[in-house]
Amino acid sequence: MAQPSIGLDILKEALDEISAASGEARVQLHLLSLETRQRGEAISTSIEALERRLDRGLHQALTTGAQKARQLTKAVQDSLAGQPALASGIRIGAIMAEPLHVCSAEDSLARAAQIMWDADCGAVPVVGADGCLCGIITDRDICMAAYTKGSAPGSIRVADVMSRHVHSCSAEDSLEHAIARMADARVRRLPVVSDDGRPIGMISLADIARSAALLGQRQGEALVLQLLGALSKRRSSAAKGQQLAAE
Repeated sequence: MAQPSIGLDILKEALDEISAASGEARVQLHLLSLETRQRGEAISTSIEALERRLDRGLHQALTTGAQKARQLTKAVQDSLAGQPALASGIRIGAIMAEPLHVCSAEDSLARAAQIMWDADCGAVPVVGADGCLCGIITDRDICMAAYTKGSAPGSIRVADVMSRHVHSCSAEDSLEHAIARMADARVRRLPVVSDDGRPIGMISLADIARSAALLGQRQGEALVLQLLGALSKRRSSAAKGQQLAAE
């Protein structure tokens, strides 16, 4: 009768081992499930943190870009407002040549030539008895008159040789306006007159070239080249005989 008891004991021990193994397996499964959840939560947290960093980075980049754009816009506006970069903003009075040397219509060509020599210039405005501008005479006019008339310069009056139809400008005119007048008339110089018509200065192609720095490199070069192009065009025969101003 002892054998059945031994069999029951063995069976009981086997069941106990199975129960213990099952419990251990459940514990391990629980721990694995817990670890999986923890890892999942850690991954989710990492993803959320990464998304927040990306959002902050994108927002910061957009903010920085907007600030840079505003700074650039302000810099351009300040640059344009702070310096006379445009020809329309430069007044003739700021760059015209002075003091001005003039001669009278009743002076001789010899006197006009002496003024040009002393002042180191190639053109002189001519004034009438009232002191107002009535013409202009150039060194070329003197040479051509001496050649065509066959007389000494001292015996020829300025009034007989000078150009009477003279283009002029005001000291308050813009450089842009003066350049346009010079280009239209194809002249290299413009007398500058006061409100009552008295000459107070002269602006020349050389003055415009020297003022190119005020205009900025590109605009200055473009305006000078544009004026040179207009001056280089050939005149018609009628225009040569009726020059509007000094060359």
